[in-house]
Amino acid sequence: MVVKMNDVVAWTQRPRNVGLSDKPDLADISKAVPHEPEFDGIDWSAAAPGWPSMFAGLILPLLGLALLVVSVDLALVWLFERWIDPSSNMSPLLLAAIMFPPALMSVFCGFKLFLHFRDARTTTAQSRKQ
Repeated sequence: MVVKMNDVVAWTQRPRNVGLSDKPDLADISKAVPHEPEFDGIDWSAAAPGWPSMFAGLILPLLGLALLVVSVDLALVWLFERWIDPSSNMSPLLLAAIMFPPALMSVFCGFKLFLHFRDARTTTAQSRKQ
């Protein structure tokens, strides 16, 4: 993130709850005038999200990721089954277990590439606006 610092002017802010007086001394600063009501806490039952939104935000993305890994695993198993001799005695479950780590790594690398390209695209778009 780039912050442009041209034409920066120092801004002096008056102390809160202090009004103008006839005397320009600091005596008025000690006189606090409460403008805001007392903070009585947060109603956590009203602030918490509902169960459907928690399900949609937590469980569904994890299920989607698991489905993606399993589908990549099945695609790799199908690909390597064609390369293996049909007369081989290798179990399809063993082949699926062997192909699971490469499937997991390919999904992870795919997500990393997606995030890298998305960040690069937004960075170039922001630099063009400036």
